[in-house]
Amino acid sequence: MNFTPQQLSGGGKYSHKTRVGNWYEDFEEREERMKKYIKEKEESKLAVTKTQQKFAGSFKKVPHSYSADGYLRYGDKVMLLNKKTEGYLVFDMGDKIVTHDEAYANTTSKKATEASARNIFQLNKADDDSDEIIRYGDKIRIQANKFMTGKNLYLHSCQISPLCYARFSRHQEVCMHIKKIYNTVWTVEPVDPLKKKIDHGKPVPANSAITIKHCSTGELLASDLIDYRNDFGLEYEVCVHNNATKNKSQNLALESAGAIASDSATKFLHDQNVWMFCTSSDPKAAEEVEEEMKYTVDDLLKDIKNKLLERGSYGIRGLARQFKILDNDGGRKLDLKEFQDGMLDFGFTLTDEQAQLCLKKFDRDGDGHVNFDEFLRYLKGDINEFRENLIKLAYDKLDINKDGQVTLEDIAKLYDASHHPDVISKNKTEEQVYEEFMSQWDTQVADGIVTFDEFVEYFKDVSASIDTDEYFEVMIRNAWGI
Repeated sequence: MNFTPQQLSGGGKYSHKTRVGNWYEDFEEREERMKKYIKEKEESKLAVTKTQQKFAGSFKKVPHSYSADGYLRYGDKVMLLNKKTEGYLVFDMGDKIVTHDEAYANTTSKKATEASARNIFQLNKADDDSDEIIRYGDKIRIQANKFMTGKNLYLHSCQISPLCYARFSRHQEVCMHIKKIYNTVWTVEPVDPLKKKIDHGKPVPANSAITIKHCSTGELLASDLIDYRNDFGLEYEVCVHNNATKNKSQNLALESAGAIASDSATKFLHDQNVWMFCTSSDPKAAEEVEEEMKYTVDDLLKDIKNKLLERGSYGIRGLARQFKILDNDGGRKLDLKEFQDGMLDFGFTLTDEQAQLCLKKFDRDGDGHVNFDEFLRYLKGDINEFRENLIKLAYDKLDINKDGQVTLEDIAKLYDASHHPDVISKNKTEEQVYEEFMSQWDTQVADGIVTFDEFVEYFKDVSASIDTDEYFEVMIRNAWGI
């Protein structure tokens, strides 16, 4: 049995009610965990809540097109069935592909047999010359329906690279991509290679075997019985790869007769490359269930703000510096190209459609330029009176002479980085935060003087990354010793 030094020297024993050790720290830790849990629960940030929300959105009932004459048309909402896996093409909004700006993984699933948000895709034109009926050889885009997300996502693939390949087979990767580029263009071809030229231009029948060729690389969409486990259970990998028979094609007689050319494709394909655009057998299934989700400019700005805050509490301030560099004429405005380049340099890719949303909101003069001061002010949000008073307290402590001026030297002497959010979360050391903090003070006039307005603007950037007034107060008081 262990005894304390006091007991060994003749002191009294502790009763069973006596609290010893770091009991208070443990008690505070439990309280903090409970507060964090309650807050995340209220804001729907718990992992279990996010999973429930994802399932609810993924299995939402959506319209499924019906074809009266048996042919496919642009705008049809269909399911894609693979012959090999006997599963339908699906995508998972929780399985993000990190090597792209914004992309989500595709798989095939045997369980997804009913029309839902994750397995219904819309067939769109890639060429303006096409008529309403989809024909063999037409260039198409396969778009995710907007009941899952308000964003435009397209079936995408690209050439294999050291960073971009299918997760298990190492063939060409397939995903739903936000960019409307040539890598999202496909063509529909018949399964029988001898019928490619014969059927070219003919209408594509619904619920019949086809192949889907990627226009950029010339390879075919495929799915094989390669296990791909995610939140939805066991599914199968989707890639782009030609699974043709390896047997010799006996085509000499056909070439001699002039039936085919020497360069004609004659090798038959395996089931991995065979797909079917499935329409509904019930006309009622095509009826609208509810209004599609819309990706508004507020949703976009929320995503931008979250992305900036992931970079730390100086994210918005760093973006402001990037915009100032691009602002060659000093007019505090950027055209659409400059605005997109500034966001790209900061790690956020804006599509043309998203950039137009920002232009519409922040182009008050109608001259085709984004006012980046208004854009940054929107991201920061307003600072309340309580926080502003705390900032004033800190500035008053620094302003020893009470002349409304503080030098960078004064700031450097008093600043304590130990309670900075990035230090507490262990994302950065105190030294890193201190160096970063001092590098932010590019005063409006290069005289080494920080005015009260500049001091407030700095802490507005920091305030945007701190949720509660209590936490902001602790951070300010500990940083400046007030």
